[in-house]
Amino acid sequence: MATGFEPWLTIGFERRVLVVVRTVTTVNRLLDALTLFENDHRVQVVFTYNEHRPAILGAGVPALLQRLGVAVVAWERAVGERFDLVIAASENDDLHLLGSPVVLLPHGIGFQKYYPGGTVVAGMDPSRLVRDGQVVPALIAVTHEDQIHHLRQVSPPAADRARVVGDPCLDRINAGTHRAGEYREALGAAGRKLVTIASTWGPASLLGTHPRLPLRLVSELPVDDFAVCLVLHPGITAAHGPWQVEAWLAQARQAGLRVIPPDSGWQTAITAADCVITDSGSVSLYAASQDLPVLLAEGEPATIVPGSPAAALAARAPRLTAEEPLPSQLAKVLEGHVAGCHDEVVRRAVAVPGRSAALLRAAFYDLMGLPEPAGEAEFTSHEPVRPARTAIAAYLTGAVVEEDSTTLMRFPATDVPHHVDHQHLSAHFTRASLRQLSAAAIVFTDLPEAELGSFAGWAADTLRRWPDAHLAAARACRAAAWSARGTARSASSCRTIPGSTRCWPLPCPTSGGPRRPS
Repeated sequence: MATGFEPWLTIGFERRVLVVVRTVTTVNRLLDALTLFENDHRVQVVFTYNEHRPAILGAGVPALLQRLGVAVVAWERAVGERFDLVIAASENDDLHLLGSPVVLLPHGIGFQKYYPGGTVVAGMDPSRLVRDGQVVPALIAVTHEDQIHHLRQVSPPAADRARVVGDPCLDRINAGTHRAGEYREALGAAGRKLVTIASTWGPASLLGTHPRLPLRLVSELPVDDFAVCLVLHPGITAAHGPWQVEAWLAQARQAGLRVIPPDSGWQTAITAADCVITDSGSVSLYAASQDLPVLLAEGEPATIVPGSPAAALAARAPRLTAEEPLPSQLAKVLEGHVAGCHDEVVRRAVAVPGRSAALLRAAFYDLMGLPEPAGEAEFTSHEPVRPARTAIAAYLTGAVVEEDSTTLMRFPATDVPHHVDHQHLSAHFTRASLRQLSAAAIVFTDLPEAELGSFAGWAADTLRRWPDAHLAAARACRAAAWSARGTARSASSCRTIPGSTRCWPLPCPTSGGPRRPS
């Protein structure tokens, strides 16, 4: 996009916008604001990042930009060229070298944390906002007036450039609330409650203090009643590497955990959730903004700014404990949630909900000296995210017997113990391990309806191979269960465990599970 490139262009744009990227997190934040330029052929957007001075948690930026298909300008060229507008979400880049009007957006819901090991608020470093006596940003976007007051205490000149513009991320989440059912289906939670686990980075984070929480949660919650997805701050992957994070989560994924990609989609997991288990990162406030039950990790990180909305939420939200079983903690949070209980905290975090599209677009176009496009400014909703799923290979099934009912429950077979009666294991013919198959009372497979005629031969061979199994079964798309005797029985007619009936309701992978019979 340098001078001299014009003869090769197709669209004769009038303004150039430079987007300065520091981390995958900042990309996520910037993409929300950049939707305001959609369909405007007068504006060309290009990206840059300083590969010679990368952020500590900057791994993954080049690959993400390539996947997005954006035009990338080398940092050296960006410094030497003139742009009509620069948009960034971190003051830690050398924005003063660009010589163009800069809009600085927060990379969280306001300014809630200190930089690690100090008392400088992230996003408000006075040594970065003011260089050589000059305020670098032309506009410092904040979500609430309180942040301007705080900025005035540390850098009065910079505070004069601050303006309340709301939160694009929050408003874009709100733009997709009507798609909650679609998001739930994409996350594999249709017909079940969705629990979203969200962890920021660092040793005091949810994952740092409870590294086995994802595995415990998918193991302890009945698979037919709950789905669990995991949102990890991109800094976790940047610090440890994608392969290592995948390795740590391998068993939990095999037990049904849905892991949201670190570069996009976490917003849909909040919209779709019935409950969010998290820490004091920005996701806690976004969950609160959706009036969701929030269960926070114990303790308060030293990086949380006292008196901030994040600190206020931490002071009143129920806390995750290691002593109590997760299902009972979750039940208390779901049953004890009072609608509107987070409203005060959310109002302290975002002063002008629903107005950021209009305010930001007006600011962008004013700085570019370009009339705004016709029509009302608004944010588009996020598209559904379908994280890779690993089919559960083995189930532990048991019964909870009460005076007037017997409740059947299925759990993924993991090393987490369960206290239910009549426990037995069902294992998939190919996906389960040899250890699971050797201990299985039921060995099952998946057969297309057109191939169900071959079931009898497969069942006989399977029972010869695994003589300790009591039943061979096949799952068809209509959740039919087939006995080893070759007799078809519907799931609805096989809800209990008669002593002599060799059948079991096995739902197909796309259906709900067996419900709880009386």
